[in-house]
Formats: sequence, structure tokens, C-alpha cells
Amino acid sequence: MEFFTDNINLVVFLPLFMCLIIGFNRLISNRIDKATIFAISIISAFVCMIFSAAVFDFSVLKKLSLTQNLQWISLENISLFIGTYLDKISATFILLTNVAAFFIQNFAFFKLKEHNDFSRLLLYINFFALGLNGLFISSNLFQTYLFCEVAGVASYLLINFDFENRTESKAAIKSYIFNRVGDLILLLCVLVTMYYSVVYNELSGFSALSYSNLGNLAAAIHSLMSEPVFIFFCSILLFVIIMKFMQAFIYITFESSNKTDTSKLILYQNSLFALAGIFLFIRLNPFFFELAKNFWWTLPVLVLIFVLFGLANRIFIPVCSVIQWIEKYVVETSINFIALVFRALSYVSGRFQGGNFQAYLIYSLLGLVAILIFVLAFYVVIINV
Repeated sequence: MEFFTDNINLVVFLPLFMCLIIGFNRLISNRIDKATIFAISIISAFVCMIFSAAVFDFSVLKKLSLTQNLQWISLENISLFIGTYLDKISATFILLTNVAAFFIQNFAFFKLKEHNDFSRLLLYINFFALGLNGLFISSNLFQTYLFCEVAGVASYLLINFDFENRTESKAAIKSYIFNRVGDLILLLCVLVTMYYSVVYNELSGFSALSYSNLGNLAAAIHSLMSEPVFIFFCSILLFVIIMKFMQAFIYITFESSNKTDTSKLILYQNSLFALAGIFLFIRLNPFFFELAKNFWWTLPVLVLIFVLFGLANRIFIPVCSVIQWIEKYVVETSINFIALVFRALSYVSGRFQGGNFQAYLIYSLLGLVAILIFVLAFYVVIINV
């Protein structure tokens, strides 16, 4: 059992290793066939599931916990650590994630193995598993933020897997907006927590931002902040959680009525993001517990968060319209213009390679004119200088 708990970081490194293998295979023109790549990937997912089950037995059934920390950045007043924190919460979420990832990979292979870009899909699935596993075993707030970013990027790539499909591309844009809003606010909360940890003289040790010390840190921040500021801080924490939880439903919004195997797979995979929202709510519960000590403040916070969420949805609709307009008239026009330029250059190159003397003469004259214009422009600039 000690072997599994001491090496639980493999649930992060194995998906990363698979991403590197699949990426390298794509660089060498997919010389390793799909079946072999899938076999390696499913073995990796199965090993992660075994480790998750062992950790679940260690933390949930035997009610034990484990903390590992490694110093990453050390400055004069600030020390940041990366590590592993295993308790019944992280063990439960890791097991759920890896069991789901194992079955999703099987579904992907049996339903989509004939897809031309199956290896890319498998890459995104492993990348998503990497982000979620890293998120659930993180030992502190800053590490959680980093893996939230990884999971958000993987979610965007998965939704936009069929990037030629405009519906899915719009869903990916929506996912990106929700992720960026949630992650930027989460970063703000992390930076505020770090600031108050410095004020409280606690950021020199690994327990400063760690979840094992979050109860004491929440109490300290509560005592250092005024009551309205602390209410606002807890409100935006709740807003972050809702943004993460909403990832489970983003793809449904733009999903077409004709559900394909690809759309089902992406929906199943992206629904795991709901686990991230639940996990963050449980981990950040010490802040809400501090807030709930005064019951009368808790109700306004709940009202405020629903108002904020309602405003976000109201604002989001015109934002989507603006993005759609930009996409239709600006992005597509730019792409068409660039394509036209490339077609023109391709035509010129083809005519030149054809050996036509008249064309060669015309292109030579055009080249001389271009050189003269460049020389004149350079001369004018030099004189002005």
C-alpha cells in the first residue's frame, strides 16, 4: 500500500507520458498504428485506476492522510511549494476521474477508431485526465490554479476537436470565456490569499497555502479583512465554483440535434468538469464556514452570487453576438484575403516555373519596380532621420 500512496503522482505523469508518446507519433507521421497507441493508453489508464483504488482504500476506508511537499520557488518573503495531499476527498475524486477516463477511452476506441484524427482525440483525453488528476491531488491553492488552467485548455481542445464544425467552434469559444472568467477570478483569490499570508507572516512555510492549513488561513484572513470585504471575497469564490461547474453544461448549449459518437464522447468527457466545481467547493469550505458563523451574512452572499450569475448570463448573450459578428465579417474576411494572396502567389510561382519568357520578363520588371520603391522609401526615411 505504501508503494501506491508514495507514487500517487504517477496518475499525473502517466497521462503526461501518453501525451508525449502520441505527440511524437504524430511527428513521425503516425508510424505506430492506432491499435498499439490505444493499447498503451488504456494500460496507462488502467494503472492510474489501480493506483486510485489503492489510494481510496488508504484514505477513505482506513481514514489515513498523506502530505508531500517540494519547495519550488523561494524568495525573501515568499516560498511556493508543489506537492501531494491525499485525504478522503482527493482519493474519492481521483477514483471517480480515473474510472470515468478508463471507460471513456474504451468508448472512444470502439466508436471512433476509424476517425482520421483518432490519435489527436486520444491526446486530448489524456491531457484532460492529466489536468483533473493534478487538480485533485494538489496540496495548495496555487497548484490548484495551475491545474485548473491545464484542465481548461484540455476542455477547449476537446470541444473544438472538430474545428471545421461551426457549432462546436462556438461551443469552444463559450467554454473559453467561462474558463477564463473563472480562472482569472480564481487567480485573483489566490493572489489575495498570498497577500494576506504575507501580512500574517505565514507564507514562508509549505503550510501557508496548503489545504491542510486552510482552516487556520481562512480564520486569519477573516480576522484581517473587514466584514464587507470578506463577504465579497467569499462571493467571488462561489462565482469561481459556479463557472467551473457550468463547464458540464456548456457543450449541451450548442450541441446539434443529430448527436454523433464524437459529440457524445466530448459531452461525457466535459461533464467531468462538474467534479472540479464540487471539489473546489469542498476544498474552499473553510472560507464559507467562517462566513456562516454569522448566519445573517450568508443569505446576502447567496443572493449576490445568483445576481452575479444572472448578470453574467445577460451580458454573455450580447458578447456572443459580438463574437459571432467579428467571426463572420472580420475573421472570415481576413482568412479569405490571406487565401487569395496565397493563391495569387501560387499562380505567379506556377507561371514562373512554366518557363514562359513573357511572364519572366513581366515578373522581372515588377521585381525592379518593387526594389526601386523600397530604395526610395529607405532613402526618404534616412533623410528624415
